[in-house]
Amino acid sequence: MERMFAKPFIASLEGHVDAVETMARKPETLDIVASGSWDGGLIVHDVSRRRSLFHIEDAHKGKVSGVCFGQQDRLLSCGVDRNIKLWDSHKGYEEDGSGAGPSKRKPISVYPGKAAFNSIDHHRSAAVSNLTIPTSTETVTAVRFNLAEASVLASIGSDRSFTLYDIRTGKAERRIIMQMRSNALSWSPTFPTTVLLASEDHNLYTFDIRSLNTPTQIYKGHVAAVMSCDWCPTGLEFVSGGWDRTVRIWKEGVGTQPEVYHTKRMQRVMSTLYTGDARFVLSGSDDGNVRIWKAHASDKLGIITARERAAIEYRESLKARWKADAEVNKIARTRHLPKPVYKAAQLKRTMLEAQRVKEERRRKHSRAGESKPKAERKKVVIAEQS
Repeated sequence: MERMFAKPFIASLEGHVDAVETMARKPETLDIVASGSWDGGLIVHDVSRRRSLFHIEDAHKGKVSGVCFGQQDRLLSCGVDRNIKLWDSHKGYEEDGSGAGPSKRKPISVYPGKAAFNSIDHHRSAAVSNLTIPTSTETVTAVRFNLAEASVLASIGSDRSFTLYDIRTGKAERRIIMQMRSNALSWSPTFPTTVLLASEDHNLYTFDIRSLNTPTQIYKGHVAAVMSCDWCPTGLEFVSGGWDRTVRIWKEGVGTQPEVYHTKRMQRVMSTLYTGDARFVLSGSDDGNVRIWKAHASDKLGIITARERAAIEYRESLKARWKADAEVNKIARTRHLPKPVYKAAQLKRTMLEAQRVKEERRRKHSRAGESKPKAERKKVVIAEQS
């Protein structure tokens, strides 16, 4: 009954007029989130009150490709206009001297570059010198500092590379080339050596940076390129959004059967994010909306009394007790999907089965030992450099 009557969608935060490219959560807060759009706009949202605290329509000329929070209410943004801008997000608008109304905010500082910026992240310990590390042969699409060891930096590039840097030595320590390029990466908040990659091949991968030759887990479910991913603050779940217009919530270590969120109007999902209390998920899509979802679709909003809490725990114990029953297990596994996504999943299964049959026949008609079967995890990484 919970699955039948669950309503995961809560609200939509408007303000952008083009695709929401990037989002960032403010550290040490539960409900403050910044978003950047293809229209050059920059908005800081208060999720709990569902209103904007800070809105600049033309923060950049062209797409805002990256945004992150710094210290003391500072907000950093970068764009394809080859500028990095530092904003004071504490004040929304200032009154100008003419008394004609609020004037547009000016950035505190502007740092021009020689090329377009694709991503930005904030180093949270002592200041470091400028480092230029030429390791990728093509565009670097995203960078993220490790949450536990701030001197470790990870990047992904359009040349299908995933690279680990140590900013203390100024060198690239590890580098792997994958079958297809990655679109996003996220560090686990509870396991400092675990990193999550969202790939162009419709899958997500978790890697242990101590052994990058094979992923620790492959997560299969999307039927188009996965564009974004973000870990839950508890480290037990993560959210992903893809070109197939769905938002999916995965359990760590379980590679199938994620929770699937979708609406009729939501277009391709470009960015996803967890709130600081792990109760809500935010998604930014091609239609210019930031949508708020429940992290658990059947959760009740508001204050839960002791009697309601006892009833919820009793229902959970019943599900755990009867999970081996065929009908109960079928309800737990069933996911309602839009018809285009369902048809695309069917077509994808047919193609993968045809590929498997082809490889099996090739081995059958080859010399013994010449063509050996290869595990799926062994196919992900093509080359590793250290």
